[in-house]
Amino acid sequence: MRRTKKEFLDYNEYRDRPFGLKWGTAFAMDELVKGIEENAAVALKDLPPQLQMTREEIDQVLLQSFLYRQKVTIQLNTKDEFGRYRENIEGVFLGECDEEYLTIDQYQILWENIRHVGLKQEMKWFEFSTNKTYDEQVSRSIDWNKPNQQAELQLIKDEFYQAFEEEND
Repeated sequence: MRRTKKEFLDYNEYRDRPFGLKWGTAFAMDELVKGIEENAAVALKDLPPQLQMTREEIDQVLLQSFLYRQKVTIQLNTKDEFGRYRENIEGVFLGECDEEYLTIDQYQILWENIRHVGLKQEMKWFEFSTNKTYDEQVSRSIDWNKPNQQAELQLIKDEFYQAFEEEND
């Protein structure tokens, strides 16, 4: 039996894909599974609402974050299209704010959009090897109304305070 050579000729100026690519699948199975898992994680994500804080409580947390360079997490009052609270914003407060907004890293956040501000509790590398419980390792928030804390705060203010120049009219 004699076989003829297979030839692919263009027909009416139409060029089909080469035979090796003709039956390739659209997605690799691994990519498809990863995409499904990501969508499921986003769909099941639900952040519980935290307590609404007053401006004074927010200021205390931001003051501690600024003085000790601690990260904060901010929950906003805004919700997504499914009625869930949006992802918390995390970053360091560098002291930039005015009457309308505050700045955390590159985000400018309006004061009325803030629901809750908390200090982000991060474990240091040397704390992982100890046998302490997590509650013992978490730093406690500072009560600025205590006399020794007031004295420390006054020293910090005296060191970093710079008076504004008076404007001459």
